[in-house]
Amino acid sequence: MSTHQDIPDERSADAPAPLLQASDVRKTYPNGVTALDGVDLAVGRGEVVVVVGPSGCGKSTLLRTLNGLEEIQGGTITLDGTQLGSRQLPWTAARQRIGMVFQSYELFGHLSVMDNLLLGPLTVQKANRPEAARRAAQLLKRVGLLDRADAFPRQLSGGQKQRVAIIRALMMQPEVLLLDEVTASLDPEMVREVLDVVAELARDGMTMVIVTHEMGFARSIADRIVFMDHGKVVEQDSPLGFFTAPKTERARQFLNIFEYEI
Repeated sequence: MSTHQDIPDERSADAPAPLLQASDVRKTYPNGVTALDGVDLAVGRGEVVVVVGPSGCGKSTLLRTLNGLEEIQGGTITLDGTQLGSRQLPWTAARQRIGMVFQSYELFGHLSVMDNLLLGPLTVQKANRPEAARRAAQLLKRVGLLDRADAFPRQLSGGQKQRVAIIRALMMQPEVLLLDEVTASLDPEMVREVLDVVAELARDGMTMVIVTHEMGFARSIADRIVFMDHGKVVEQDSPLGFFTAPKTERARQFLNIFEYEI
């Protein structure tokens, strides 16, 4: 959880090696649009990094490249020092260590909540079914959904679906969790129940990279804010530094559109 101490942009030479690191990552789509233009991002173990910026700035594309869902044209991405997509760490193995939660839930409608949760561990990790089911039940209880284990996605509210999607990612026991606008599709009254789950994961020390437009949430949960624009990291700082004294005019313009006290 954030201590809100100032965090410098440049890490000291004796700082621990990052768990997840993107170096000079570049992504251009076939239509010529450059989504990522030399992005550098280092995420420490147990750190919560929140990526903010205007729509179309490359935030979601960055998350998808970190999970191998988007191919990059330049740069490298490493997990614990090993390059993702390499022979040593192919994407099939990397995705078990880097979980992702999408805006649109991506639950299988023909499967119950429990079966959605068990699908990955049983088919990919060849987990023991009773043990996986016990873990799923524990996680469902933790987010207040144990009584919905036999329900189908169509029987759940948006907030409940998103909480199940988060639990599904956790079932793979990832080292890093990527969350892409997980509240964007929710009605306002459902946002808080999802954000509370994410905040609890942060308190438990889960390493997370979060893309969000919820500025109040970003400020409360982040160890570091990364501000992107036009496919570049424009600035990064502690929440206190970014929200009270942004370094660039572009960041100041961006923050001016949000109504909150700083």
